[in-house]
Amino acid sequence: MDNIDEKIRNIEEWNAERGEIKPIIDIAVEYHNKARAEAHWKNYTQSSDFYKAAIENYKKALNLSPRYYLQDLLDRVDHVIEEHINNVFNLKTEGETLKTEKGIQDFVEFIEQLKHEEKSYLDLYDIARIFLKIGDLYRDEGDFDKAYGFYNRAISVNCGRPFVNRDAYFKSARILFDQKRYKEALVDFLAVLSFDRENNEIIAYIVDCLKFLKILKYKDRFLAATPKEATKLIMEVL
Repeated sequence: MDNIDEKIRNIEEWNAERGEIKPIIDIAVEYHNKARAEAHWKNYTQSSDFYKAAIENYKKALNLSPRYYLQDLLDRVDHVIEEHINNVFNLKTEGETLKTEKGIQDFVEFIEQLKHEEKSYLDLYDIARIFLKIGDLYRDEGDFDKAYGFYNRAISVNCGRPFVNRDAYFKSARILFDQKRYKEALVDFLAVLSFDRENNEIIAYIVDCLKFLKILKYKDRFLAATPKEATKLIMEVL
């Protein structure tokens, strides 16, 4: 009998909770659907407003301290936040946005202000790819210091795509080489070589660096070294 009474109470509690929370969830779902529709048509600004409204309503439902809807609401909020963050990423990188200083600054601030758990919603490759793109834009404008900084940002993302680091190291090494910063260029060229030991173009750059540094006799040791080992070797032979 007690078991039956408990089940009845649970049903009554669930119905009461549903009556209070479902209208709020319905509003959140409506905003979420609108956000997805706008995002599909790349109307990222409008979509962002709808995502915020959806999240606000889901949080309003959570503030009611639900028992039966709790896990469902947490899953919904997590999913909407993920879509929202990716939508903002698209908003910050669409079209010609990154071709202005303000656009670049807004993107960098967006990435830097993300909490750790929020950044996990983004593909790290996408972040690294944009940093590389910004580096290329600055390089093409002749601002090599800023280009170098963004190439290194791309590397520091650790996106797990070897070709990204290879390209970033090569582009930064070229800048260092042209600036006659041969020690630093040597290390970066060796980082590129670690991805392709038979790359004759990179080997030629490394040889040039060794010549300018007057340490060509250590060529074989450098070609066999990792970037970290090369840094120590430079200190040893110079």
